[in-house]
Amino acid sequence: MKTVSSDYIKEIKAQIKLINAALNEIQEAEKVLCSAVNTRDYNKAKNQAKDASADIMTSLEEAVRLASAIGCTTELYEIHKYHKIIELDLRDSHK
Repeated sequence: MKTVSSDYIKEIKAQIKLINAALNEIQEAEKVLCSAVNTRDYNKAKNQAKDASADIMTSLEEAVRLASAIGCTTELYEIHKYHKIIELDLRDSHK
């Protein structure tokens, strides 16, 4: 039986798969960073880790958006509320 949330759940599961793949890429990149014998390999692995990290944030943002939509369909949140990931600069937090 298809529910209102089933499409959202399917999309969230797809985002989780992307997150897991990106985490694996980061782990592989870290292995290369530890064993790199030249600057080219090190920089390539470093950039791979950066790209995978950005992919994780993109997938997390989408998963949060979808979870927010599920919350709206179940009347947990008002229909006009939207959740998102924000960037905080912790350097200014102690002021």
